[in-house]
Amino acid sequence: MEVIGCTRQNVDSAANLFNQYRMFYELPDDLDKSRDFLRANLEQQRSRIFLVVNENKEAVAFAQLYPAMCSLAMKHFYWLYDLFVAPSARGSGCARMLLDHLEKMARAEGAQRISLDTAKTNLGAQKLYRSQGYEAEGEFLTYHLML
Repeated sequence: MEVIGCTRQNVDSAANLFNQYRMFYELPDDLDKSRDFLRANLEQQRSRIFLVVNENKEAVAFAQLYPAMCSLAMKHFYWLYDLFVAPSARGSGCARMLLDHLEKMARAEGAQRISLDTAKTNLGAQKLYRSQGYEAEGEFLTYHLML
């Protein structure tokens, strides 16, 4: 297995995983909109998308990072907004491989941090993140104004 950057050439593979990820969070199946969304993010450089491909070059996991700025630290950081492993590849270590790759990339760029949110019920992901050195936020509350 290896981690590769997503390009226009493999956006269909990423879209398939992204669509499964959305369905995991109980959103409707919509492969076309998933593909359009990822394609627009890549073309407009709104996000960076990475894939884990197996020995057959099939995408089995993906992550999407959104760049952001921390005013207090005066440094850039990334929001790891999406991470998904295909059910057939779970337990293979590809999520850990993906997280390691993202950390090395962000460190090499001088990023201040990688931040993420996960569902309170997603205990498996929480265990993985803790094992990779991620710490739960304890200082700030998150609020949303839904529009």
